[in-house]
Amino acid sequence: MTPKGPAMCSMPLTSADCFSNDIHKLDTSTMTWTLICTKGSPARWRDFHSATMLGSHMYVFGGRADRFGPFHSNNEIYCNRIRVFDTRTEAWLDCPPTPVLPEGRRSHSAFGYNGELYIFGGYNARLNRHFHDLWKFNPVSFTWKKIEPKGKGPCPRRRQCCCIVGDKIVLFGGTSPSPEEGLGDEFDLIDHSDLHILDFSPSLKTLCKLAVIQYNLDQSCLPHDIRWELNAMTTNSNISRPIVSSHG
Repeated sequence: MTPKGPAMCSMPLTSADCFSNDIHKLDTSTMTWTLICTKGSPARWRDFHSATMLGSHMYVFGGRADRFGPFHSNNEIYCNRIRVFDTRTEAWLDCPPTPVLPEGRRSHSAFGYNGELYIFGGYNARLNRHFHDLWKFNPVSFTWKKIEPKGKGPCPRRRQCCCIVGDKIVLFGGTSPSPEEGLGDEFDLIDHSDLHILDFSPSLKTLCKLAVIQYNLDQSCLPHDIRWELNAMTTNSNISRPIVSSHG
């Protein structure tokens, strides 16, 4: 996203064998990168975090850090505090404490909708846990709220892709622990190809279809196209293959 003018901000993941907390700016007119000399107390060194634009502010959440700062020591930290960077002043802002927080995580999805920040899924190695929870952050009140969407959602996962299409969030793929015993959660994973849609403004037709599914109503009298849509909404489209990976 571009807060003002043809430029983009990026917080790089890693540099060599170290974590990073630098911010670089890409001028999309000249396609040149510039290292920003930021003001204020920067976010901790990390990787696999999210950085989401809401207006002119970049909201950094999650990621994997280390107790020894920029260096890898296998003493991982999963921060669950929001950090805010003002792209106009190029300064990190002081943020008030928040009473309710999601668990720290990496490789989650984050997106902005209607002026608020949402996060979904991710992984925390210290807890050895994959997530499938959805949280909403309000930048005005600086508060988190856990969202409980209707319908059957995705299984716990990380590395998934979330894209905004109108008032819908389209979620695709990701990785989850294999249900079969193997090398352990970090190495024995399955790669998903399923698709889920979160509708922020569902039509009456969509709500009726969800009611048919939820209450297991008779579908025999419904039009063919409605029955086809109901089948598509309830058929498992997951095509998975095992992968061996310890990154992300």
